[in-house]
Amino acid sequence: MSTKTALAQSSLFKIGWLILVVLAALMALNHFALIFFLDEPVLFTGFAVFNLYALVVILLPFRQGEKWAWLITWLLPIGLALPAATDPNIATFYFGVAAFCMLGLLLTMQMFFGNGMGK
Repeated sequence: MSTKTALAQSSLFKIGWLILVVLAALMALNHFALIFFLDEPVLFTGFAVFNLYALVVILLPFRQGEKWAWLITWLLPIGLALPAATDPNIATFYFGVAAFCMLGLLLTMQMFFGNGMGK
């Protein structure tokens, strides 16, 4: 069994991965919808693309056990927390989503860095 297959077998990895997939997909849909409903379509287009990029990374190289994908996925909670820090109207929602993203990343960390896996 290869390292990449072992990643797909872990329950903690699956739970963490599913958390990240669901949150990235929902945030991409949220920002895509906001393009049409709020007055700043360029801003929300950027956020939608950011979340789509995160989703693609999580679906492909992250799932395959690439360490760089785990590291780069930390941009997702950081990218959600930064706007929340400047706007109290969205702070609770965005900080909450960022916290769950961090939980997903921490649940998957053992498979990337523990027991010599994820090389």
